[in-house]
Amino acid sequence: MQMPVGILLDRFGSKKLLVTGALVMALGSFTVSLAPNLSVAVIGRMLVGMGDSFTFISMIRMINGWYQSSKASRVQQNVATVGQLGQFMSAVPFWFLLERYGWSWSFSLISLVSLLVVILLIAFTADEDAKEHHARHKPASIKVAASQLVENIRNPGIRMAFWTHFVTQPTTTSVALLWAVPFLVSAEGQSHDFASLTLTAMVLFGLITGPLIGYLCSKHPLKRALLVYSVVALTSLTWITLLAIPEKSPSWLLFTCFLLISIGGPASMVAFDFTKDIAPRVRLGSANGFANVGGFLASFVMMYLTGLVIDIVQNIGGSSERFTLEGFRWGFASQLLVVAVGVVYFTVERRKYLKMAVI
Repeated sequence: MQMPVGILLDRFGSKKLLVTGALVMALGSFTVSLAPNLSVAVIGRMLVGMGDSFTFISMIRMINGWYQSSKASRVQQNVATVGQLGQFMSAVPFWFLLERYGWSWSFSLISLVSLLVVILLIAFTADEDAKEHHARHKPASIKVAASQLVENIRNPGIRMAFWTHFVTQPTTTSVALLWAVPFLVSAEGQSHDFASLTLTAMVLFGLITGPLIGYLCSKHPLKRALLVYSVVALTSLTWITLLAIPEKSPSWLLFTCFLLISIGGPASMVAFDFTKDIAPRVRLGSANGFANVGGFLASFVMMYLTGLVIDIVQNIGGSSERFTLEGFRWGFASQLLVVAVGVVYFTVERRKYLKMAVI
């Protein structure tokens, strides 16, 4: 949905799409709350994901309508960081609601919260300040907005942003969404409480690293590529450290490594720091939509590749247990191939962009 939403964003602006996204998420949560079977629940979850696709890049576009340059770098990173609290809220308070009130009432409440967000968006937000609004040209048609997406993709700087997101986000996302619990509990022998604590700490650690990354981008914009390389090196070395240990790792090392891996999430915002400086505001929506696809694509490939390799290791070894330490060692090692591809293309596109900028 990211690129279609980006096209719509350049046509209709942030406020309308944020409202649309919140309404779709409300519908999705309400569908889940009343789902009589898994198929309907999946449809509701798809609606929630569709609504969410309207939210993030619309937020980035709105921030760049109000702030410029280094201040925009800090604000968009800080807002994205605060947004991570939603993960914490869905893990802890929402779990309490589920335990106390059950499935239907809890998801119905989430739906009502989304509707409240719609009211707040309508009442208190605007795409840009009044001065910018009067100076802005007439919004592009859908056809023009679609052509702007093509123009963005042809720009090596926007492709560099795509690969920035590709190499930074997936190591954090693939673990947080799918592999952390089976790895920590089944393979490493840790408790479910430890796995929950680790995942929660990853989110909270982002509240610290996110603003720091935003500060570095605003103060040292010429060092952003170095920041990307540094984060990729740090997360890759962290994985290599875990994979190199032949036996089960101690709890303190697992906890520390997962905190370091979580830095990739906040660091992925560097992609949108690139786009705000490269793409004109009239086509910033489709630029951010295209860049945002990078991390999702890499996350999906990593999640699938890890599981595929785990299955292969199990079949070769004939083990009755699927989630073994050996299986995860090879599965997580395969993720480094995805990162390596991303680093190569990031470097290639960065050189093309620098050459184009000089010319």
